[in-house]
Amino acid sequence: MIKLRFLGLAAVAVAAVGVGGTARTGKIACFDAEVTATIVRQTPTVGGLCGDGCIVVSWPWVVELRVRRVHSGRLDPGPLTVLNLQHAAYRRDIGARRWWLRENALGGFNVLQIDGPPLPQCPRGETPEAPFVVPAEGQTLEDLRREGEAYYGRGDH
Repeated sequence: MIKLRFLGLAAVAVAAVGVGGTARTGKIACFDAEVTATIVRQTPTVGGLCGDGCIVVSWPWVVELRVRRVHSGRLDPGPLTVLNLQHAAYRRDIGARRWWLRENALGGFNVLQIDGPPLPQCPRGETPEAPFVVPAEGQTLEDLRREGEAYYGRGDH
């Protein structure tokens, strides 16, 4: 999550977050899976509410994909839940897009980028990244998704 106190910094933060993970890690991002997928559902997590005087540019969302084709990586076509940092919902009518994914320490994937220029593939054995959001003890990502739906309402946000 990025909190900003000055509107002038918002554009810089948006640009940085959109660059294949480099704003988060300070190094060139590599991917573990490259897929073509459509968005089935996308739900913002609750949090990032910082009160008066700040702007939250992006925060973790739970995004459910329908993987149509696996270009690279070890996963199967079909349903896949991933974590993404975003400010608002993506339009679902844009159809299938290419997603570059990075394994995270929860055993799932963080989204590095959607479409855009190709990224290098991670070497085998590369340590997974930290997930964009970690559920509380005893919670799952599904719990976070349900909490987001209860707070923000059902549907695409």
